[in-house]
Amino acid sequence: MGAVQVWQIPLTVSSHELQAYLQILADDERIRSQQFRFEADRRRFIAARGRLRQLLGRCLQRPPESLCFEYGPCGKPSLSADSKTSSWQFNLSHSQDLAVCVLAERGRVGIDLEQVRSLKQLAGLCDRCLTEREQSQLAGAERDRAFLQYWTCKEAYLKAIGLGLTQSMQAVEVQLSPPRLLQVPQSAAWQLQLLNLPPGYVGALVIEGEAQPDFYHWQQVQETPPKPR
Repeated sequence: MGAVQVWQIPLTVSSHELQAYLQILADDERIRSQQFRFEADRRRFIAARGRLRQLLGRCLQRPPESLCFEYGPCGKPSLSADSKTSSWQFNLSHSQDLAVCVLAERGRVGIDLEQVRSLKQLAGLCDRCLTEREQSQLAGAERDRAFLQYWTCKEAYLKAIGLGLTQSMQAVEVQLSPPRLLQVPQSAAWQLQLLNLPPGYVGALVIEGEAQPDFYHWQQVQETPPKPR
């Protein structure tokens, strides 16, 4: 398996699977799972974190329940000193019943996913989040989808640098075709890729460095050997 892995992960799980995932979560993750208002959101959170732990455990050849996470000033998770037996970085995003995850041996990474939907007050969102050049590219009946594609590109970059939505979206300027970061707060050898997802979803991946990602579906977890340390 490659140095950069991108996984597409379904979040619809059985009650048996849910209980198994709950057992490998850390105490703070279990507490967080209890704070969701809706049961569907709680189940998705547990499934996403449980499957993330399984993937990281395979890469590090560690039991998934033994991994400890720490969180940056803006909430980005990473492997803590207790878990960091390698330089692997990761990022996770989910929307409704689908998640995407990127794992990288080295270099910063960010990933974002959105379900395509009708957006209220789209004009106001565009004014706050898109540059004039980006707004000029929105046209036709696919405006909601195009806005969400821009959003995922910007959010993936901001997650890669650990800032998330604390940074103005307009500080990042994106070209969708071909995908490219035109203007960013922190210069580096960034790659931007649009994700090939099921109908009704858009997503983006940002990688620091020149490594080319390999793409996998969750069903391949049992079919592929873990990455040696």
